[in-house]
Order: sequence, then C-alpha cells, then structure tokens
Amino acid sequence: MKYQIAIIGGGPAGYTAAEAAGKAGLSVVLFEKRSLGGVCLNEGCIPTKTLLYSAKVYDYAKHASKYAVNVPEAFFDLGKIVARKSKVVRKLVLGIKAKLTAHQVHIVTGEATIVDKNTIQCGEETYECENLLLCTGSETFIPPIPGVENVDYWTHRDALDNKEVPASLTIVGGGVIGMEFASFFTSLGVQVTVVEMLDEILGGMDKELSAMLRAEYAKKGIKFLLSTKV
Repeated sequence: MKYQIAIIGGGPAGYTAAEAAGKAGLSVVLFEKRSLGGVCLNEGCIPTKTLLYSAKVYDYAKHASKYAVNVPEAFFDLGKIVARKSKVVRKLVLGIKAKLTAHQVHIVTGEATIVDKNTIQCGEETYECENLLLCTGSETFIPPIPGVENVDYWTHRDALDNKEVPASLTIVGGGVIGMEFASFFTSLGVQVTVVEMLDEILGGMDKELSAMLRAEYAKKGIKFLLSTKV
C-alpha cells in the first residue's frame, strides 16, 4: 500500500493535516494508537470543560436563591457526570472520524514504527509513503518527586474517570489543568490544596489576573501553597 502522505498521530495537528491533504486530493494514511482527537479531545480540554460545566450548573442550583429561584434540594451524581463526559468525547471522536473518512483518509489504529523515511510498519502491515509527517503529541510527565513511586497517585486520566468523591485532594501544579480540576472538585465539596512551585498560579498568564482568580478560589475554600516544592 502506497500513499502520498503518511501521518503518525491523530491529534489536533495530525487529523487537521490529514483532512486538509485529503481535501486537496492527496492519498493519506493516518496512524493513531489510541483514539482520534489526541490529548485535547480525549484527556484534556474537552473532558475537563465538560466536567466543569456540570459543576457550574450544580453551583448555580445551590445558589439559585440569590436570583430569586428556589431549588429545594440540589445534588449531583458523579458517575453520571463522568458518563456524560465520556458520551461528549465519544461523539466528537466519531465526528472527526466521519470527516476524515469523507475525505478518503485511510485510518489505521495501532502503534506505527518508522522503518525508513518512506516506509511505515504497523502490526503485520507495511505502508509506503512519499512524505512522512510526525504529530505524536505529548505524554503525561511524572516529575521525579522523592517517594512518588510509593504512593497511589492520580494523573489527569485517573481524575477524569474517577467516580467516587474523595474527602480531600492535593493537586501538584497550579497550571491550567491543575486549576480546572481544583475548581471541579471544590464545587463537589472536596477539600482541595494546590501546591505550586512558582510564586503564582497559571504561571504563563497575567499575574494580576491570576492573583484575582486565586483570591476567588480561596473564597471557595481552596488552600494554596505557592513557592512550594513537593
């Protein structure tokens, strides 16, 4: 099997390139070992925003009296919140697959191995290509914290699929994803502590805005340990 373009990685870069190339009339093969959509769709932006929206609705219901609306008893079902998240992700993944198929992109599920610049091996099959595009994305980084190998910690994947509400949660890292999880679990009544190595959360953003956001989260009960290493 010979293609004009072979793309390894079906995340935002890979599937966008595959769709554009297919639309232009090129023959394209796309390799993805997990699910189309990459980290953003399956384990990052989309699922966290979906969870946050459920938490937001729950917050609105709890404080509805401020807006002259009476909600006698607001409660949540974490299992159903997670199931809704998975349904949203699945629907979007199928949407990407449909768009790629519509542009004649050949999708191969499996781990691709580069034999040489014009040859890809995946499973028992060999694929030839004129051009090779690598869009392999990112992996979860476990920092070399002394003792981390001895504890049962979560990564973002575990947090996204967890169906039981913990009593308390310590989040190492006050970046965007860390703060999204902090917000979500705080809304569910979890006692959250955020440990951040820098002197402010959301290190790459405007410090004044970050400080304002941190103050709002602190009012909700989140405890912050800034300029602190684990």
